[in-house]
Amino acid sequence: MHVRTVSGAVRALLLAEGLFVLIAGAQLFVFSGRTEELFAWTISPPLTAAFLGACYWAAGVLVLTAVRRDEWARVRIAVPAVLLFAVLTLGVTIVHFDRFDLDSFFGWAWLVVYVAVPPLSVLVWALQMRTPGGDPPRRWPLPRALRLVLALQAVVLLVAGIALLVLANDWWPWTLTPLTSRAIGAWLVSIAAIAAHVLVEDDLRRVDAAFAAYAALGVLELIAVARYADTLDWPGAWAYVGFVASIAATGLWGVLTARRA
Repeated sequence: MHVRTVSGAVRALLLAEGLFVLIAGAQLFVFSGRTEELFAWTISPPLTAAFLGACYWAAGVLVLTAVRRDEWARVRIAVPAVLLFAVLTLGVTIVHFDRFDLDSFFGWAWLVVYVAVPPLSVLVWALQMRTPGGDPPRRWPLPRALRLVLALQAVVLLVAGIALLVLANDWWPWTLTPLTSRAIGAWLVSIAAIAAHVLVEDDLRRVDAAFAAYAALGVLELIAVARYADTLDWPGAWAYVGFVASIAATGLWGVLTARRA
Protein backbone atom coordinates (compact mmCIF):
# COMPACT_ATOMS: atom_id res chain seq x y z
CA MET A 1 0.00 0.00 0.00
CA HIS A 2 1.19 3.49 -0.88
CA VAL A 3 1.71 5.55 2.30
CA ARG A 4 0.21 9.04 2.32
CA THR A 5 2.90 11.68 2.69
CA VAL A 6 2.68 15.19 4.10
CA SER A 7 1.73 17.92 1.66
CA GLY A 8 3.71 21.10 1.30
CA ALA A 9 0.70 23.13 2.50
CA VAL A 10 0.55 21.22 5.80
CA ARG A 11 4.29 21.58 6.32
CA ALA A 12 4.19 25.33 5.63
CA LEU A 13 1.28 25.89 8.01
CA LEU A 14 2.90 23.87 10.79
CA LEU A 15 6.17 25.76 10.38
CA ALA A 16 4.33 29.09 10.62
CA GLU A 17 2.43 27.91 13.69
CA GLY A 18 5.66 26.64 15.22
CA LEU A 19 7.30 30.03 14.81
CA PHE A 20 4.30 31.79 16.36
CA VAL A 21 4.11 29.53 19.43
CA LEU A 22 7.85 29.78 20.05
CA ILE A 23 7.64 33.58 20.03
CA ALA A 24 4.51 33.63 22.21
CA GLY A 25 6.12 31.17 24.59
CA ALA A 26 9.19 33.36 24.96
CA GLN A 27 7.05 36.45 25.62
CA LEU A 28 5.09 34.66 28.32
CA PHE A 29 7.53 32.22 29.91
CA VAL A 30 10.70 34.32 29.85
CA PHE A 31 9.13 37.77 30.33
CA SER A 32 6.25 36.69 32.57
CA GLY A 33 6.24 39.95 34.48
CA ARG A 34 6.29 42.23 31.43
CA THR A 35 3.16 41.23 29.52
CA GLU A 36 1.78 44.78 29.71
CA GLU A 37 4.45 45.91 27.25
CA LEU A 38 5.43 42.67 25.49
CA PHE A 39 2.18 40.80 24.89
CA ALA A 40 -1.27 41.22 23.38
CA TRP A 41 -2.93 41.63 26.78
CA THR A 42 -1.80 42.18 30.34
CA ILE A 43 -1.58 39.01 32.43
CA SER A 44 -1.37 38.91 36.20
CA PRO A 45 0.01 37.25 38.25
CA PRO A 46 3.20 36.32 36.38
CA LEU A 47 2.62 32.63 37.18
CA THR A 48 -0.38 32.67 34.82
CA ALA A 49 1.81 34.08 32.04
CA ALA A 50 4.45 31.43 32.74
CA PHE A 51 1.78 28.70 32.66
CA LEU A 52 0.53 29.87 29.27
CA GLY A 53 4.09 30.27 27.99
CA ALA A 54 4.88 26.68 28.95
CA CYS A 55 1.82 25.55 26.98
CA TYR A 56 2.94 27.49 23.91
CA TRP A 57 6.45 26.07 24.07
CA ALA A 58 5.10 22.55 24.50
CA ALA A 59 2.93 23.14 21.43
CA GLY A 60 6.10 24.20 19.64
CA VAL A 61 7.69 20.87 20.53
CA LEU A 62 4.63 19.06 19.16
CA VAL A 63 4.41 21.01 15.91
CA LEU A 64 8.12 21.24 15.11
CA THR A 65 8.73 17.58 15.92
CA ALA A 66 5.79 16.44 13.81
CA VAL A 67 6.70 18.64 10.85
CA ARG A 68 9.99 16.75 10.44
CA ARG A 69 8.09 13.56 9.61
CA ASP A 70 7.25 12.55 6.06
CA GLU A 71 4.26 10.28 6.74
CA TRP A 72 0.89 11.95 7.29
CA ALA A 73 0.07 9.36 9.96
CA ARG A 74 2.96 10.69 12.06
CA VAL A 75 2.12 14.37 11.50
CA ARG A 76 -1.67 14.16 11.94
CA ILE A 77 -1.41 14.24 15.75
CA ALA A 78 -0.46 17.95 15.56
CA VAL A 79 -3.31 19.16 13.38
CA PRO A 80 -6.73 18.65 15.09
CA ALA A 81 -5.64 19.90 18.52
CA VAL A 82 -4.08 23.04 17.05
CA LEU A 83 -7.31 23.72 15.17
CA LEU A 84 -9.39 23.13 18.31
CA PHE A 85 -7.18 25.43 20.38
CA ALA A 86 -7.31 28.16 17.74
CA VAL A 87 -11.12 28.02 17.62
CA LEU A 88 -11.47 28.07 21.41
CA THR A 89 -8.98 30.91 21.78
CA LEU A 90 -10.70 32.93 19.08
CA GLY A 91 -13.92 32.52 21.05
CA VAL A 92 -12.18 33.65 24.25
CA THR A 93 -10.76 36.63 22.37
CA ILE A 94 -14.19 37.67 21.11
CA VAL A 95 -15.74 37.38 24.58
CA HIS A 96 -12.98 39.49 26.16
CA PHE A 97 -12.19 41.70 23.18
CA ASP A 98 -11.96 44.83 25.31
CA ARG A 99 -9.00 43.40 27.24
CA PHE A 100 -6.72 43.21 24.21
CA ASP A 101 -4.26 45.97 23.39
CA LEU A 102 -5.08 46.85 19.80
CA ASP A 103 -2.88 49.92 20.03
CA SER A 104 0.15 47.64 19.88
CA PHE A 105 1.66 45.35 17.26
CA PHE A 106 1.23 42.36 19.59
CA GLY A 107 -2.51 42.90 19.91
CA TRP A 108 -3.06 43.01 16.17
CA ALA A 109 -0.71 40.06 15.58
CA TRP A 110 -2.73 38.01 18.07
CA LEU A 111 -6.00 38.90 16.37
CA VAL A 112 -4.71 38.17 12.86
CA VAL A 113 -3.28 34.79 13.88
CA TYR A 114 -6.40 33.53 15.62
CA VAL A 115 -8.73 34.75 12.90
CA ALA A 116 -6.60 33.20 10.17
CA VAL A 117 -5.57 29.85 11.66
CA PRO A 118 -8.99 28.11 11.87
CA PRO A 119 -10.02 28.54 8.20
CA LEU A 120 -6.46 27.93 6.99
CA SER A 121 -6.25 24.74 9.04
CA VAL A 122 -9.52 23.44 7.60
CA LEU A 123 -8.40 24.29 4.05
CA VAL A 124 -4.97 22.71 4.46
CA TRP A 125 -6.49 19.61 6.06
CA ALA A 126 -8.90 19.25 3.13
CA LEU A 127 -6.02 19.56 0.67
CA GLN A 128 -4.04 16.97 2.62
CA MET A 129 -6.91 14.50 2.38
CA ARG A 130 -6.65 14.72 -1.42
CA THR A 131 -3.07 13.43 -1.28
CA PRO A 132 -3.14 9.82 -2.46
CA GLY A 133 -2.24 6.96 -0.16
CA GLY A 134 -3.18 5.60 3.24
CA ASP A 135 -1.79 4.91 6.70
CA PRO A 136 0.81 2.24 7.35
CA PRO A 137 -0.37 -0.58 9.64
CA ARG A 138 -0.22 -0.13 13.40
CA ARG A 139 2.75 -2.12 14.66
CA TRP A 140 3.56 -0.70 18.09
CA PRO A 141 0.39 -0.30 20.19
CA LEU A 142 0.56 1.63 23.44
CA PRO A 143 1.08 -0.45 26.60
CA ARG A 144 -2.17 -0.99 28.48
CA ALA A 145 -0.94 0.83 31.60
CA LEU A 146 0.10 3.86 29.57
CA ARG A 147 -3.29 3.94 27.86
CA LEU A 148 -5.05 3.89 31.23
CA VAL A 149 -2.97 6.74 32.64
CA LEU A 150 -3.52 8.85 29.51
CA ALA A 151 -7.25 8.21 29.58
CA LEU A 152 -7.51 9.30 33.22
CA GLN A 153 -5.45 12.43 32.57
CA ALA A 154 -7.55 13.27 29.52
CA VAL A 155 -10.73 13.10 31.61
CA VAL A 156 -9.27 15.34 34.33
CA LEU A 157 -7.97 17.85 31.78
CA LEU A 158 -11.27 17.94 29.90
CA VAL A 159 -13.39 18.44 33.00
CA ALA A 160 -11.06 21.10 34.40
CA GLY A 161 -10.85 22.87 31.03
CA ILE A 162 -14.61 23.00 30.56
CA ALA A 163 -15.04 24.24 34.12
CA LEU A 164 -12.57 27.08 33.49
CA LEU A 165 -14.18 27.95 30.17
CA VAL A 166 -17.80 28.09 31.23
CA LEU A 167 -18.20 27.76 34.99
CA ALA A 168 -16.00 28.98 37.85
CA ASN A 169 -12.30 29.36 38.61
CA ASP A 170 -12.28 29.79 42.39
CA TRP A 171 -10.93 26.25 42.82
CA TRP A 172 -7.75 26.89 40.80
CA PRO A 173 -4.56 26.96 42.92
CA TRP A 174 -3.92 30.64 42.22
CA THR A 175 -6.05 33.67 41.39
CA LEU A 176 -7.39 33.93 37.84
CA THR A 177 -9.38 36.59 36.03
CA PRO A 178 -12.27 35.59 33.74
CA LEU A 179 -9.99 36.03 30.72
CA THR A 180 -7.05 34.06 32.09
CA SER A 181 -9.43 31.39 33.36
CA ARG A 182 -10.82 30.86 29.87
CA ALA A 183 -7.38 31.08 28.26
CA ILE A 184 -6.12 28.27 30.51
CA GLY A 185 -9.36 26.36 29.93
CA ALA A 186 -8.78 26.47 26.17
CA TRP A 187 -5.35 24.95 26.69
CA LEU A 188 -6.59 22.21 29.02
CA VAL A 189 -9.35 21.13 26.63
CA SER A 190 -6.88 21.08 23.74
CA ILE A 191 -4.33 19.04 25.71
CA ALA A 192 -7.11 16.60 26.61
CA ALA A 193 -7.88 16.32 22.90
CA ILE A 194 -4.23 15.47 22.18
CA ALA A 195 -4.26 12.76 24.87
CA ALA A 196 -7.47 11.33 23.42
CA HIS A 197 -6.01 11.46 19.91
CA VAL A 198 -2.98 9.50 21.11
CA LEU A 199 -5.34 6.80 22.38
CA VAL A 200 -7.18 6.72 19.05
CA GLU A 201 -3.98 6.44 17.02
CA ASP A 202 -2.71 3.69 19.37
CA ASP A 203 0.69 3.43 17.73
CA LEU A 204 3.88 4.60 19.39
CA ARG A 205 5.49 5.56 16.10
CA ARG A 206 2.58 7.79 15.11
CA VAL A 207 2.42 9.73 18.37
CA ASP A 208 6.04 10.17 19.45
CA ALA A 209 5.79 13.93 18.84
CA ALA A 210 2.84 14.15 21.24
CA PHE A 211 4.76 12.36 23.99
CA ALA A 212 7.73 14.71 23.54
CA ALA A 213 5.39 17.69 23.87
CA TYR A 214 3.67 16.13 26.89
CA ALA A 215 7.00 15.69 28.67
CA ALA A 216 8.05 19.24 27.83
CA LEU A 217 4.74 20.59 29.12
CA GLY A 218 5.08 18.87 32.48
CA VAL A 219 8.70 19.94 32.99
CA LEU A 220 8.06 23.55 31.98
CA GLU A 221 5.00 23.84 34.23
CA LEU A 222 7.05 22.50 37.16
CA ILE A 223 9.69 25.15 36.44
CA ALA A 224 6.95 27.81 36.43
CA VAL A 225 5.77 26.58 39.83
CA ALA A 226 9.31 26.70 41.21
CA ARG A 227 9.73 30.28 39.95
CA TYR A 228 6.48 31.55 41.45
CA ALA A 229 5.86 29.16 44.33
CA ASP A 230 4.74 32.03 46.59
CA THR A 231 1.79 32.70 44.24
CA LEU A 232 0.15 29.31 44.79
CA ASP A 233 -2.38 28.54 47.51
CA TRP A 234 -0.61 25.94 49.63
CA PRO A 235 -1.12 23.20 50.77
CA GLY A 236 -3.98 22.67 48.30
CA ALA A 237 -1.61 23.38 45.39
CA TRP A 238 0.17 20.09 46.02
CA ALA A 239 -2.60 18.30 44.10
CA TYR A 240 -1.86 20.54 41.11
CA VAL A 241 1.89 19.94 41.40
CA GLY A 242 1.33 16.20 41.63
CA PHE A 243 -0.83 16.18 38.50
CA VAL A 244 1.68 18.26 36.55
CA ALA A 245 4.46 15.91 37.65
CA SER A 246 2.36 12.99 36.40
CA ILE A 247 2.13 14.65 32.98
CA ALA A 248 5.91 15.03 32.84
CA ALA A 249 6.37 11.40 33.89
CA THR A 250 3.79 10.13 31.39
CA GLY A 251 5.40 12.08 28.56
CA LEU A 252 8.83 10.71 29.43
CA TRP A 253 7.36 7.22 29.72
CA GLY A 254 5.85 7.55 26.26
CA VAL A 255 9.07 8.92 24.72
CA LEU A 256 11.20 6.09 26.14
CA THR A 257 8.65 3.44 25.20
CA ALA A 258 8.44 4.75 21.65
CA ARG A 259 12.21 4.74 21.28
CA ARG A 260 12.46 1.17 22.52
CA ALA A 261 9.73 0.13 20.10
